[in-house]
Amino acid sequence: MKVYLALIAILLSLTACSDLQTSTAYKCDDESVKLNIINNSEAELIFNNKVHVLNHEKSASGNKYISEEVLFWGKGNEAMLIIAGKKRQCIKV
Repeated sequence: MKVYLALIAILLSLTACSDLQTSTAYKCDDESVKLNIINNSEAELIFNNKVHVLNHEKSASGNKYISEEVLFWGKGNEAMLIIAGKKRQCIKV
């Protein structure tokens, strides 16, 4: 019975780990931006009190998230944000 309960606990912990949302704060040209990674294919970007839902897109390096009006590409401590055609340079805070 103990082995069975331990196995269930391990499986539940692995499931919980895969659903963890990670958040990273950036400063983009003196404006605050928060990127919340929801899962392997989606993220939400909060900028000027507006939430943008972005899709993960494959990139040669770094992480790239896009929607019709937003492109966010980050690598290491730096990122680039383009909203409505305006490009901003970002750094993790």
